[in-house]
Amino acid sequence: MRGKEDDASPKYTPREEYDLINEQIRKSQGFDVDFSKFRCLFDFYPAFLVEENHSTMRTETDRLYFGRLAKEAIADYNTREGTSFEFVEVEKANVYSNSGYIYFITFVAKDPCDQTKVFQAKVCNVLCREIEHSFCRLKPGQQVECDEDSKRVVKKPRYNTRSNKREDVITNVS
Repeated sequence: MRGKEDDASPKYTPREEYDLINEQIRKSQGFDVDFSKFRCLFDFYPAFLVEENHSTMRTETDRLYFGRLAKEAIADYNTREGTSFEFVEVEKANVYSNSGYIYFITFVAKDPCDQTKVFQAKVCNVLCREIEHSFCRLKPGQQVECDEDSKRVVKKPRYNTRSNKREDVITNVS
């Protein structure tokens, strides 16, 4: 159990908490979990975006670390989608800990028209290996629009990142 228990604390059994957290993880794909409902410790938990370092494996603070991962994710997104979003700040991050870490980072970025959008990035950090950005996307339910023609982002042709071939080109294989 974690935290202090008071009269306002939820009164779920450990099994009910386990089922509830798994339901929230499935529903939001790991990005939106209400940890205030849980007293039990799980291998899925919120990151604390503070100016402290809670890891013995890195030198930067948690806020800087997740910010760096989000900047890398939006740079990959911009390259893939032909856009030019700029990282603003990390809103929150969730961590799944197993034989490494999977980070579910929710962050804000702005487009060339200074409109802010919320993005979600999933980043894997397998112990003793490099960090891999699984995906970066706009948080579902948002649309990207930039009405000023002078600032409109022109999308480049999309490429398959694994083979660097254009997706709309069909190749015959004999």
